[in-house]
Amino acid sequence: MIHGIDHVVIASPDLDELTAAFRSLGFNVVGGGRRPIGSYNRLIGLQDGAYIELLSFYEESPKHYWWDAAHSKGGGLINFCMATDDIHADYALFEEQGVDMSPLVGLSRERFDGYQLAWLNNEIYGRYQGLIPFIIEDETPREERVPKENAHTNGVLGIDTITLAASDIDTAQRIMNAALGQAGEPARDEALSASGVVYQVGPQRLEYLTADDESSPVHAHIALNRPVPFRIRFKTSGEKRVVGPHLAAGARLEFV
Repeated sequence: MIHGIDHVVIASPDLDELTAAFRSLGFNVVGGGRRPIGSYNRLIGLQDGAYIELLSFYEESPKHYWWDAAHSKGGGLINFCMATDDIHADYALFEEQGVDMSPLVGLSRERFDGYQLAWLNNEIYGRYQGLIPFIIEDETPREERVPKENAHTNGVLGIDTITLAASDIDTAQRIMNAALGQAGEPARDEALSASGVVYQVGPQRLEYLTADDESSPVHAHIALNRPVPFRIRFKTSGEKRVVGPHLAAGARLEFV
């Protein structure tokens, strides 16, 4: 069963610049590690149990399924992962809905201190990438994968909402209704001139929005062929504010 957001992926061609941008926003960024598939990361732990993965590539990896999102599509918020305690059953639900994805694969990452992490997850392909979450179940203890340092000078406590820019809201809703076992609630964002559906999953929300007209920033986002995830809202005890993509390596952030 899917029980919440595991992590979100924010990518850039330069990991040091990406790290500096998020430290300047008041996040406590800690060491991550390297994967044998060419990527490496740094991490931001959150008090709700989720975390942010800041990702780049230490070598040319054009066959990696995130390479285009991080490079030719402009990077920023490129993907999100949901945690499950029965990955085989949840994988089957996505498979029944026709989601284009890899088989479940065992992956690993060597942590910065040498500890070897291991887990199972899938990869989401084509028009579903970034729209439908990939899912994860740990083989090593999850607490070893998630950063323990989760206090931030900006007061961020956790994820409130991830907003996805859906050009086909009906397909997204059909798949997520089946995967989450709920129909969601109608959603509308007047400022974005966009509407759709929102799901409560554990302590966080997933919001799928489609543009109501061509004036919508969601319409422009889709027209520019940007990664599907549009915005992440964080719960904070600090200043409430909006951070534009120019300050967050291409990601739209809100502190609420």
